[in-house]
Amino acid sequence: MTIHKEGEDTTVATYELQRDEVILYEGNVTCKTYKGSLQLTLTSQKVVFEKEKGLFKKERELVDVIPLESVKLYNDAAQIKQKGADVEVQTVGKNITIVFSGMLEARKFTAKTVNAVTGTTLATRGSNKIKDAFALVDDTLGLDTRATIQGVLEHGVKGAILNGIGKSNTK
Repeated sequence: MTIHKEGEDTTVATYELQRDEVILYEGNVTCKTYKGSLQLTLTSQKVVFEKEKGLFKKERELVDVIPLESVKLYNDAAQIKQKGADVEVQTVGKNITIVFSGMLEARKFTAKTVNAVTGTTLATRGSNKIKDAFALVDDTLGLDTRATIQGVLEHGVKGAILNGIGKSNTK
């Protein structure tokens, strides 16, 4: 299966999708590394850069393919940073700055790329951070934070204080 948009019958694409690979984002970008206007395609496994060639019969020349598994992670965070319309992607082999047509397009690409690299969504990552914070507080103070919050919600602050704050049973 080749990458192409509807209505672009005259454009011949050079990159072929794998059976288990899906397109997550497509757009026109510029990049200092590859000079000129590029067609960027984000798939579930790669970032593909192509350049259009030809006057009459448009063909796409494959410029570069970056596997998502080569994107660097630091503290479980993908090293993909957005500043305005620019997105910097740090990979094992190189660092690339991609310039989008606007901040919203850059944000779409960044979110979808981080989701694909980490295998999670923004909501899941946020939920995991909260769970980790609760676990840290529980371990540090020896409390059962969830039980304490539940007690406050059920009995109010006065009832929670009179009944005692939930102690952790992990020790």
